[in-house]
Amino acid sequence: MRDEISIQDGLIFKGERVVVPRASRSELLRRLHNSHLGVNGCLNRARECLYWPGMTADIKNYVSTCEACREFERGQVKETIMSPETPNRPWQRVAADLFELEGKTYLVTSDYYSDFFQLDHLRSPSSVCVIRKLKAHFARHGIPEQLVTDNGSQFTSRVFLKLAKDWDFEHLTSSPHHSQGNGKAESAVKEARKNPQKVQVQWIGCFCSLTRSP
Repeated sequence: MRDEISIQDGLIFKGERVVVPRASRSELLRRLHNSHLGVNGCLNRARECLYWPGMTADIKNYVSTCEACREFERGQVKETIMSPETPNRPWQRVAADLFELEGKTYLVTSDYYSDFFQLDHLRSPSSVCVIRKLKAHFARHGIPEQLVTDNGSQFTSRVFLKLAKDWDFEHLTSSPHHSQGNGKAESAVKEARKNPQKVQVQWIGCFCSLTRSP
């Protein structure tokens, strides 16, 4: 994030958000939560103007230990869905998923930073075919730091685990039977199902900065 850092009036900024030193984080956490808005409310307030490494996790932990919130919270409510922090560059965090349409199997690979996605037709829904397509994307755009998938056999096979190790990226999987955990790929699948031929024609590879070589 070096290129995003600037200094104004003695304060360090990351883009338009002030970087909070460690000594001031406790006080700002208290102020963010003084209205007891819950996790999402605090995160929305913080992301407008504040930044420090691990801020999302700190806010989540702070809110979860608030006695007032715990006393008046409703029983059996769904756990708040925590959205991952927006990556700092294209192709830093990507999601992948498989789906079938008109008897054909497709692989969709979506970028968390830009929401652009790539659609590939697979000759067979095997780990080998999936790996071949992903390698092509990684060679073109750079190796991501994180790849998010479901727990399909294509992504949990021994050869796929070896790919993650050899190409040095973190492979994250969503909870079984919980497709929302891979929501970025699910959104791309919905778009791709509308007209896969149009998506393939209109796809533009526009990832242009800061990639890691294999």
